[in-house]
Amino acid sequence: MLILGVSSDDKGTQLEALVHTELESQGYVEVYSNVVGSGGNELDVTAKRKFAVIGTEHVTPVVCEAKAYQDPVNLPTWQKFLGKLFIQRSETPVAIGILVALSGVNGNVRGSYESLRKKDGSLFVFDGRNLLDRAREAGAIASEDKVIQTVQEQFRRGFFGVEPAYYGGGFFWVVRWNDEEYSVVNAYGSRLLEHDVENLRKSLEGSISGKLVATDEARAQAEARHNIKVGLIGRLLQGGTVAAGDSTKEDEREAFESLADEPYSHTENGQLRLVPANELDALGIARFFTSLFESTISVKHLAFMTGRRHDPYVRRLIDTLSEQQAGFTLDEGDRLSLQAVAPFFPSVWATLAQPMQLITTHRTTAPGLTDEATLMSDRNTFWDEIIKVVRQDFMNVFLRGFLYDHLGVADLDEVIEVKVKSKGGVVGTMKTKTRTAIRQLSDELVGEAGTRHALIRMLSTVAEPWEDSHPDPIPLEIATNGGTASAPAAEVSSDTAPLPEA
Repeated sequence: MLILGVSSDDKGTQLEALVHTELESQGYVEVYSNVVGSGGNELDVTAKRKFAVIGTEHVTPVVCEAKAYQDPVNLPTWQKFLGKLFIQRSETPVAIGILVALSGVNGNVRGSYESLRKKDGSLFVFDGRNLLDRAREAGAIASEDKVIQTVQEQFRRGFFGVEPAYYGGGFFWVVRWNDEEYSVVNAYGSRLLEHDVENLRKSLEGSISGKLVATDEARAQAEARHNIKVGLIGRLLQGGTVAAGDSTKEDEREAFESLADEPYSHTENGQLRLVPANELDALGIARFFTSLFESTISVKHLAFMTGRRHDPYVRRLIDTLSEQQAGFTLDEGDRLSLQAVAPFFPSVWATLAQPMQLITTHRTTAPGLTDEATLMSDRNTFWDEIIKVVRQDFMNVFLRGFLYDHLGVADLDEVIEVKVKSKGGVVGTMKTKTRTAIRQLSDELVGEAGTRHALIRMLSTVAEPWEDSHPDPIPLEIATNGGTASAPAAEVSSDTAPLPEA
C-alpha cells in the first residue's frame, strides 16, 4: 500500500493519521499524535484502552510508532522503538507496544520480534497489508479484483496493475498504464473529478515516478484507441483486409494486435480477416458484438450498417439466443420479427450478447422449474428490454439522423394498454397510441448545437412514411454531428420532450 505525501514528513504524518483513525475505530480513547513523554520520549501515536473491572476502571496505555518507509524497517529502528516502549513500561508495565511498518520489517527484525513475542503478548508489529485488510472489512476500499474489473469497464485499455493508496483521510487506487504513465481513481475504482485529482497532484508527484494522466484524459485516450479498433472492424465487414504493416502508428498497431487475439478474427499471411458469421460459436459471436461497445464510439464508425454487411452476424447472434440466455427461446414469428428489427439498432446487439439477468438467473439456478407460464413471462421480459433499447437508439440525439438518412428508419408506433383490476374484477382500461417520427430539419431550423434531426409526435391523419416524400440524405459526417454512440445507448437528449406535433 502507498502512503502518499508531498515530502517524507508528510507521508509520515499521513500514516500517523491513518493509525490514529484505526485506533479510534477500535474503541481506543485519548488518541494523540506526536506526543513527547517524560525524559523527552517522542512517540508517533499514543492511546488508552479503558474497561471496567468489578466497578473499577482499568486503563491500558498504547505506545505506537508508525514508519512510512519505502524499505522494510531495519534493526536500529526496531531497537529504537523497543527503547521507547521500555521507557513507557518503566512507568506503566502493562503498556501495549505497536510498530506499524508500512513496508514490513526485515529478517533480523522479524526474528527478534518473534522471539520477544513468545514472552510478551502486548507487543505487535503490523504492516500495510494489515491496514488495508481492516479498511476493506470496514468498506472503506474495494477489493483489488473488483477495482480491476471496474477499471477495465471504464477505460478498456491494458494496464500493468493497480495499487492502493491513502492520503488526507481517504483511500484511492493508483492505476499504472505503463512504465511512464499512471492515473488515480477512487477507493472503488471509479473516476475522480478533475478538481479531486488536482488536489492529489502534489502528493502523487511527491510519491510516484512517472506522468499523472487525469482519468478523463485516460478515458479519452481509451475511446480514441477503441474507435481505431472499431474502424478496422468496419473495414473488415465491408470486405477489406488489414495488414500488420499498414500503419506505423502505435495505436493502430495496438488495435491490429488486439483484433488478432479476438475469437471472431484471424490472421493469414499477415492479413487480418473476420471469421465468417456461420463459423462462429455462441461465445465468438457474443464477443464480436460486446467488443464493438467496450467504449463509446463515433457513429461514423457504424457506416458499415448502410451496406448491411453486419446482417449475417446479427442473424448468427439471434440463432445462438438460447445459448446466450440460458435456454430461453422465441416462437418462430417473434424470432423473425427480431431478425428484421435488430440490424437497425446497435443497442439491441449489445443486449442480445449479454445475459439478461431477469431471464437467466432463475433458469440457471432452478432449470427444472421452467414451465410454459415461466416461458411466457420470460418472453415479456425479453421484449420489454428490446423495446426499451430500440426506443433509446431511436431517440439518441446523435444516432437518430444516421437511422433516418442512411438506414431509412422513420417512425415508431407504440400502443400501450393498462387494465386496472380490483379484487372483484376489472375497474377500467386505459389505452394510448402514439407515433413518434424522426424528420430532417431545414437549415433555418437547425439550432446552435447543430442538431439536424428532430423527434416529432405525429397526428393520426399524417401520411405513413412510405406514403410521404423525404429530403435527400445528409452526408454521414454531418448527419451524425460528430456524435458518439454506446450500448446501451447514450442518454436521450433533452430536446426530445416535449415533442412538437405534426
